[in-house]
Amino acid sequence: KIDSIDATILALGIYEDTGGFKYKGTTIRDIKAYQFLFEVGIDINRFMKVIQDRFDLPELELLKELQVNAELLPIKDFKIYISQTSKRYNYDVAGLLKYVKAFEDADAYFVVINQKNKKTLIGRSVNENIDVNKILKHFDGGGHKYASSAQITGFSYEDIKSILIFLLEKEPFNLEYLIIDDLPKIKFDAKLRDLENLVKTYKYMIVLDKNEKYAGVLTSQTVKLGLKHGLTEEKAITFAEDWYVINYSDLNILKLKKLMEINSEIFPVIRDGKYIGVIYKKDIIKQLLKDIPEENLTHYHLKTYNFKQKLEKFFPKILIEKFKEIGELSQKLGYRSFIIGGVVRDIILNRPNLDVDIIVEGDAPTLIKEYVKDKNYTFYIYNEFMTGQVIIENGLKLDFSTARKEEYQSPGAYPKVEKATLFEDLYRRDFTINTLAIEITSSNYGILIDYFDAIRDIKEKRIRILHSLSFVEDPIRILRALRFAGRFNFKLEKNTEKLLTYSVEKGLLSVAPKGRINLELNLAFEEEKVIEILKLYDKYKVLNKIFTQTHIDSKKEILLQKLTDNLVLLQHIKPYNYSKTTNFLFVLLSHLPTELIYENLKQYHFDKEAKLCDKFVQDFNEILKLEDIFQIYKILKKINLEYLPAILTLVDEDRYKKIIKIFEVEKKPLIKGEDLIKLGLKPSKLFKDILEDVLEKQLKEVFKNKDDVIKYIKSKYLRVRN
Repeated sequence: KIDSIDATILALGIYEDTGGFKYKGTTIRDIKAYQFLFEVGIDINRFMKVIQDRFDLPELELLKELQVNAELLPIKDFKIYISQTSKRYNYDVAGLLKYVKAFEDADAYFVVINQKNKKTLIGRSVNENIDVNKILKHFDGGGHKYASSAQITGFSYEDIKSILIFLLEKEPFNLEYLIIDDLPKIKFDAKLRDLENLVKTYKYMIVLDKNEKYAGVLTSQTVKLGLKHGLTEEKAITFAEDWYVINYSDLNILKLKKLMEINSEIFPVIRDGKYIGVIYKKDIIKQLLKDIPEENLTHYHLKTYNFKQKLEKFFPKILIEKFKEIGELSQKLGYRSFIIGGVVRDIILNRPNLDVDIIVEGDAPTLIKEYVKDKNYTFYIYNEFMTGQVIIENGLKLDFSTARKEEYQSPGAYPKVEKATLFEDLYRRDFTINTLAIEITSSNYGILIDYFDAIRDIKEKRIRILHSLSFVEDPIRILRALRFAGRFNFKLEKNTEKLLTYSVEKGLLSVAPKGRINLELNLAFEEEKVIEILKLYDKYKVLNKIFTQTHIDSKKEILLQKLTDNLVLLQHIKPYNYSKTTNFLFVLLSHLPTELIYENLKQYHFDKEAKLCDKFVQDFNEILKLEDIFQIYKILKKINLEYLPAILTLVDEDRYKKIIKIFEVEKKPLIKGEDLIKLGLKPSKLFKDILEDVLEKQLKEVFKNKDDVIKYIKSKYLRVRN
């Protein structure tokens, strides 16, 4: 049953949707429904009050704004308008649109309402040949043929206008013509050696699984590098990349517009898992942004942002001054200079970092020489590497490198380098998060350049390599990937994870220079989140590849956490410059026989630790044999403090408490040498005997306070002396 209030509301809805029964789309069903509601009994006074054409001042301002902003879209054979509001309105804007003069004789019109974090797009049509609902479905909107709306984020008014023009020109809005099936399809188990001829013609190949379904994209660059590194028998599926895929059922213009933000030239399209073709980014751009010159289409993935304010907020004033000086000199020399890498990443993550690397499109040594001419700076130039360093005020260092590209002759080898562009220099980097650059050349000062979607990866917390052979070319990147993942609490991107796992299984770390593994492990041990990093090493079976028979089970994890705590504790009760590397290595390898510990350490050039190995094991075992706290104290007096945190970590709870007590008593003894002098004793061997005697009894809690000690000394030593 419908009461009078409901009938009135429904009647108003029909009246509004049919434009007072004036729209061409009005049907006999609308009129019959309206008649039925009148028979039920609408509140005619309320009804008339609502539909009366009277406006308050804000409504009149809105109508005026829509009229002023209205523009005729260049659509052949139809009069279609678009307009927008610049202010935010709290009432029903849609109900007023029919009163905009420009829309009176329109076949259809669209209005963009700007709101705080989004835009509302409203479409109205009076022409049965223009289905606004079908159009707005491309914006994930909804309604019916003559009235529809959509909520939109991330698009400007001009973006929306260009998309509407595209859609209205492409009636009946079938986007299939963008899908092109022109790439070769290869089986998942095809060997790289069998693809040698294909890569001469095609940049991309589509890999199909055993069920003939889409499995990924293989690039010609990957195949060429694989063949160069002797991976001729590897299967295509191994290096197939998990490309950004479009499901045919989801294909709409909104999706295509978003694809332009992704760093990819092609987007495979699948239907029920089957590959049906690709959409090329250049074709999307040509259709949606027709004013972009043909020669610029291939570079459309470049993103730039104005980071001038963030740059000047992040660095101290002294560095900003230097950046501007270097930028002015670069401009003068015809060079371009950029701050690159980790420090730019950390600006985005808001993590303190003053390790500044500057890349020069030109010649870094020349720039350095010119820069330091009239300055009293220490500087170093390495012409053979095209690099150098300048040490400015306060000991701050600026590292310079000429933009260069690398070529690896074999897996794990050191690269051959030559001059290159910024893009080529960044492309040789390990992960996308380290490919950001901020230009400091005067003409473009403060502009951040993002070629590889690095900002997106940082925001989505993922580590992603730049190409499929990245770990093959430099296996040390395996360790770096896991170190960064642990440090930032990031995840490995799906394809990166697959290729890292493959590289570990293939034993590529065994061909990496041992000295570089040593350096990378040292860096890992110094990280704040070292345990998370070591756990990732273990998860991806890296740890066992480096150190024989080494894993991190729950017991080992507890020990590592205990070591972390002990390193902090000992700085308070037994201050010393403890080496994190030394102690993490000894705890990590503590389950192994001494010979294996030594071999593991020696293999990766941990020479200091290898020399300490026997003594560490000997001292540790000696302490385990002792129960008496004073005997433990005697051993501790002789041991090398380098590995004290490891010993403290590995002993049982009882000995742990005794060792802590020893250091606390040592720090706050009940009596000192000056007290003995006051008692009339002169410094001698007896001093040492008395202090050790007292220390032993203090450790065993014989004395309650200093008075007890004085009495004891007087009765035992002074009486005998007298």
